[in-house]
Amino acid sequence: MSVDLAITDLLPLPNSDVKIPRLGFGVYRSPKHQCVQSCLNAFKVGYRHIDTAQFYANEEEVGETLRQSGIPRNELFVTTKIMSPGGSPQATYEKLVASVDKIGGKDGYVDLFLIHSSSSGPAGRKELWQALERLLEEGRTRSIGVSNYGIKHIEEMRSYAKVWPPHVNQIEVSMPWPAINRFRQDIGC
Repeated sequence: MSVDLAITDLLPLPNSDVKIPRLGFGVYRSPKHQCVQSCLNAFKVGYRHIDTAQFYANEEEVGETLRQSGIPRNELFVTTKIMSPGGSPQATYEKLVASVDKIGGKDGYVDLFLIHSSSSGPAGRKELWQALERLLEEGRTRSIGVSNYGIKHIEEMRSYAKVWPPHVNQIEVSMPWPAINRFRQDIGC
């Protein structure tokens, strides 16, 4: 039995009314001078999901891509990530807002905001999650989650999370470099 899959297929996120595209275009290591054109090329071939992060230092370029694309914002999906807390709940929240502002502007939003790593320790993970919950409550993100968390990290959240389980636990899956380079050539980046 064959299953027809399309790059534009949407999957529902658990514990949420948000749907995420099946496949996203990641911009890790995408230099600032290439990021906008790479993302625009990805949109041309059918991608509707861009995955960025504070650590990638190209959130502004992703935001510029959204503005240049001519595609209605509600037809696009943007994921970004925060790596570490800011030192206080307010400072952490402000780091989140800075990312949203870079991508969506002062009145904008991101579709999914993740904690990039579990490496901040229990107190840091709690501070990050509670700041994400605040961002969700305010409508500056449509869903929240974690990245590369183990079971113990997710279970730890039960004691403080209002939103549990996380909408997403994004895990890294890598392709060999020759396959990645062929793919990049195919879409012109």
